[in-house]
Amino acid sequence: MVQNNTTIEFHATAGAFFRSDHLITVDDLDRVFNLYLPFIGATSYALYHLLVNELPFTKDSLKRQDHNFIIDSLNISLPNFVKCRRRLEAAGLIRTVYEQDARGEVYGYRILTPLSADKFFKEQLLSGLLYKFVGEERYLTLENRYDVQGQEKLIGTDISARFLQVFQHQNDLSIPTTPLVYQEATLQIDENDFKFDDFAAMIRGANLTEIKKHRNFLVAMHMTYGVDEVTLAGFVNQSVTLDTHEINEQEIQRLLRKQVTRTVAMETAKQQSEPIKPQDNIPEIKNTEARALIEIASTTNAQDFLGYVKVTLKNGLVLKNERDLVDYLIAQSALSMPVVNILVHYVLIGLQNDSLKAALVTTIADSWTQNRVDSPEKALIQIQQRQKANQARQEKRFSRSQKSEKTTPKFVKANANPPQTKTKVETSANNDETAAALAKLKNIKTKN
Repeated sequence: MVQNNTTIEFHATAGAFFRSDHLITVDDLDRVFNLYLPFIGATSYALYHLLVNELPFTKDSLKRQDHNFIIDSLNISLPNFVKCRRRLEAAGLIRTVYEQDARGEVYGYRILTPLSADKFFKEQLLSGLLYKFVGEERYLTLENRYDVQGQEKLIGTDISARFLQVFQHQNDLSIPTTPLVYQEATLQIDENDFKFDDFAAMIRGANLTEIKKHRNFLVAMHMTYGVDEVTLAGFVNQSVTLDTHEINEQEIQRLLRKQVTRTVAMETAKQQSEPIKPQDNIPEIKNTEARALIEIASTTNAQDFLGYVKVTLKNGLVLKNERDLVDYLIAQSALSMPVVNILVHYVLIGLQNDSLKAALVTTIADSWTQNRVDSPEKALIQIQQRQKANQARQEKRFSRSQKSEKTTPKFVKANANPPQTKTKVETSANNDETAAALAKLKNIKTKN
């Protein structure tokens, strides 16, 4: 298998197997058609639909298939198939595994169910792409279509019957269970830095299942705010609801932003060289200023770094939607915290934006994820490459404009002398000739 940043090359005779963890219904396909198709493309949707149709036949007959039937069914080339498959992978609709057996290469395709409409419109990466491709009017139409149906709010006392009031509990009933496979990626962290099991033991009022359900969010809060297990457990204990014993993520964010000071970021910045000044061109990695930026981005928590850039470098205020966006990038994206810090610095300082725009930030984050940017050094290289490409385009446009200005029209002599200023005598003579010509034209009679 040959793999690079853009494609995976293989032969059409490579084996293919399919599976799905959950039943994919017509409603799921309808959501993919309305919400995903505008940015994944019609061919990618057709590929997803074809793979779903192949699922019922693979459980009973697990015979090895190749990719020829996919290419022939969709009438696409092998590179286009890879391109469509990567779009489905990036959108979270399929996962691809690879191995080699005695007969050659084998690819396994795990078809995933699309997000529910409620989760889709809360997912900033996906909803932002939908908004970009369909526009505001269509976006609002789709959002209303998948919104709450019927009465917006029901007022009154809940008088619904409970389970044991209607059905008798059967203690001797043995029901076979099938474990459900989580489709969300687990946020990785060094156990020596943050021991999640020890942290979970300090949570009161919520069971272990409820705590694990919020694992990605809690680990992201540790990474973005730099709090240890004991401090974070104290905030979580304050957020647990008394009636439902659930963890309130918004309350945890509010407590962290209110009580956690940001003196660590300021002290770290003072220990470095002079503060990084706003500039259009990010320096090379060997530059002292770039090394200082990498050091600060690698040792400073994401929220502290955001506050350092907005308050110290730009003399502004940190907005709530900016903090939410940074929390989202740490919890949901594949980018590490230092890379997120470089991204924040690039958008605010390098591109001279007053605030973090979700559409711009998520677009750059998606590009860096596809290019496997896993370190601040690689992030700076990506920035340099982008700036060089922009500079090359500007120079090309400038050279074209200069060339067009120097080009002499065919009807003008190259050695023609510039017009000289006419004397008064010449001017009066020309005026007399013009008056005579006009008088002559008045005497000419036409049919009309």
